[in-house]
Amino acid sequence: MQYFPCFQPIIDINKMSIVGYEALARTRSQDGQIVSIGALFSDPSFNRADLLGIDRSVREQAIAYLSESPHNVFLSLNLSPEWMDHVADDMPVPTLEMAKKLGVDPSRILIEFVEGAGDNKNMQRLLARYRAAGMQVAIDDFGAGFSHLDRIISLEPDIIKLDMSLFKRAMSGGVSQEVVQSIAYLARRTGSKLLCEGVETEQEFYFALECGARYVQGYFFWPALPEFIDSNAPKEIIRGLLKGYVERNLNREKQLMLYTEEMEFYFLSIQSALKGHNLEFNNLAAPPDGILRVFVCDYSGEQISPNYEVANDRGERMWIVDNANVGSNWSMRPYFYQALAAKQLRQRNQVASQPYRDVRSGRLCQTIGKMLSGDRVLFADILCFGEDDKDNYGNSFYLR
Repeated sequence: MQYFPCFQPIIDINKMSIVGYEALARTRSQDGQIVSIGALFSDPSFNRADLLGIDRSVREQAIAYLSESPHNVFLSLNLSPEWMDHVADDMPVPTLEMAKKLGVDPSRILIEFVEGAGDNKNMQRLLARYRAAGMQVAIDDFGAGFSHLDRIISLEPDIIKLDMSLFKRAMSGGVSQEVVQSIAYLARRTGSKLLCEGVETEQEFYFALECGARYVQGYFFWPALPEFIDSNAPKEIIRGLLKGYVERNLNREKQLMLYTEEMEFYFLSIQSALKGHNLEFNNLAAPPDGILRVFVCDYSGEQISPNYEVANDRGERMWIVDNANVGSNWSMRPYFYQALAAKQLRQRNQVASQPYRDVRSGRLCQTIGKMLSGDRVLFADILCFGEDDKDNYGNSFYLR
């Protein structure tokens, strides 16, 4: 049976072009169809030495194809940590030897390894040899189950490939979406580029944008192909998708601005109804959708008022008083010292915290704050815009 590589395009969203290919092992079925051999890698009954030989043969064929191609792209090679454990420090590294023999610049090769398998110290030493030769490193299927953060810290990958199943679950919102956003944040902070694979629909492409992905690959664009194609092939497709993305976000931003104006206006009315430490809410208009609670602290961060909570009584929004948090100190929360900084800089506008999950309601919210006279700070917890009315991509939006 013959084994050979096919190549799935990796698209750089910013450049709107194909910048790389992932080499995937293939063979032919009895009826001549090209099929994946991925199942062999998880089949414990298949001889591991034979599998290693197949893997290295496909790898070398892929590098040979790259060496003869006129396209200025990189080649992504999946490398099992199991194989890494077979390469001792004093042994030549097969992939490096292949690149050298075939005259391929090592910087054009990206080494992918699956997280959570293999010996970490041995892997670090081997990946250090890849890096020393000029190759890049990617963590594949990140978030699939192990998500060892120590590997991110120690290996400093150039690319983090988000686990496909986690990516798809995250589109439905909830904890999975929070995890994906955390991974995206981690990628940005560590200087890694995020790649979303398995993109099969327009909605998934847009969600990849929301995640901050730099690269995408998947059947929505192309499956694994027998050969490289024109690097500019996706340009018009991506250009049209980005135009739609801007139009969708433009409408969303307008809604956000209107929501912000409504919150700011009601926040001003709350200030006028505040007498000392207490809110005279009987004279206030009914609170709009989005307001959760209001409370007052002193300049040390200690809460000096009750929580004025918004509740629904047979469809009517009304205020109730909760004294449970009186005396609590919130000075360690970012929204407190952000409000204090705004006061010291003589900024009149209130400040808004980053989104967080409200303990009581379980919903995504923010806290807005305003320093007042009399050593008082007024805070309001509000729902993030769209938290109760997410769009088709599972997104909620927030004040900035």
